Amino acid sequence: MCNRISRCVVHILLLLWLTGCSAPGVDLPFLQPQPTPTPPYRTVTALLPDEPANLRIRQYDRERIDLLVDVKVDTTYDAALGIALRSDQPPDLVVVDSFAFPDLVAAGLLMPAGDRLGPTDDFYSLLADAFVWQGERYCLPREVRTLALIYNRSQFAAEELPPPRTWDEMRTAAERVTDLNIGSFGLIISPDLSRWFPFFDQAGGDVVDSNGRVGMDSPAAAAAIDFPLTIFRDNFGGQPGESNSSWAGEVIGKGKGGMALEGNWVVPYLAAEFPALDYGIAPLPNGPGGQGTVAFTSCYAVSARSQRPDDAFALAGWLTSPSLQRDWPADGAYMPTRISLRDEWLAAFPALAPFLAGLENARVWQLPPGYTPFLESFNRGMIQLLTADIEAGDFLEQMQTIGEGLGK
Repeated sequence: MCNRISRCVVHILLLLWLTGCSAPGVDLPFLQPQPTPTPPYRTVTALLPDEPANLRIRQYDRERIDLLVDVKVDTTYDAALGIALRSDQPPDLVVVDSFAFPDLVAAGLLMPAGDRLGPTDDFYSLLADAFVWQGERYCLPREVRTLALIYNRSQFAAEELPPPRTWDEMRTAAERVTDLNIGSFGLIISPDLSRWFPFFDQAGGDVVDSNGRVGMDSPAAAAAIDFPLTIFRDNFGGQPGESNSSWAGEVIGKGKGGMALEGNWVVPYLAAEFPALDYGIAPLPNGPGGQGTVAFTSCYAVSARSQRPDDAFALAGWLTSPSLQRDWPADGAYMPTRISLRDEWLAAFPALAPFLAGLENARVWQLPPGYTPFLESFNRGMIQLLTADIEAGDFLEQMQTIGEGLGK
């Protein structure tokens, strides 16, 4: 027999708990069935272009038992993104590159972040500002790559040449390292506006300025086209197709080119495909207008019709946090967008320093909304220029007319 009432109550309650019973009229929380924390309680959907981003998101939802991130990785991402955002059930979170951003936000397909992303002072302003539209911030940059000069170190050493620092030195180097006996050109020129962007900056001009004015009718634009085109037409430059290659990095890897303008992505490519190649990386040469290169960046953006915007922005903020950006690729394929991580990245990849230094004088790869036809026309026209089917003056006049038409 229990000699104290309190002890009896404890024994009774213990017996009821062990037998799965409950006392009539007694509501004790620790006796009630407890919920099993089995996700998902809430679901966020994400459309991604690559598997590494998916692996990071898997880490996120493993740490949050009340949330599941449903991820789809699409290898045809550029084509799939616009379709997905316009569908009846758009993904909550997507990756948007700087070139696509103006078109998507102008079409009303992305949601402004408001105050849901936190401070931006640790991000390079050049990159953070690329994702602001009409005063509203939509997302934060997740990674960045820049163009630098990739050169064949062996060819330059044979001619006792340092990497060129000016346009004149670049012209001289192209002449000196060209070897037509083996079909190797000094400068590999890609018919792609992104590779010609730096020449406009280096000449002191703009393709399209901050006020939306097209600058293809300027002396700077003429210089930007004429300088590399003259190297090409004087037979010291070639385009990738002339060596049965799909891009300039492949030409350099084959030893068929002395120099090319390429980004961080060339480093893992050359390591995998041409591991014996002796190549160097240097800043792009200065033109008459100074320095200039291109920065390619992207962000995690939220669909304008997201059903879970707060959860999606929280995920986007986590994915661009210092700890996640510190988890950069071991091959230096891209760089962090946070200033606080600059020194750490440089210590890990000292040979790739010219890519990061390029952020000091870069222009983001971006044009106003509706300028995709301009890009496509420019690239087609460049092929005609390189094959001498059109002259530079006529080409620039055509591009000025196309740009002005798009800007109306």
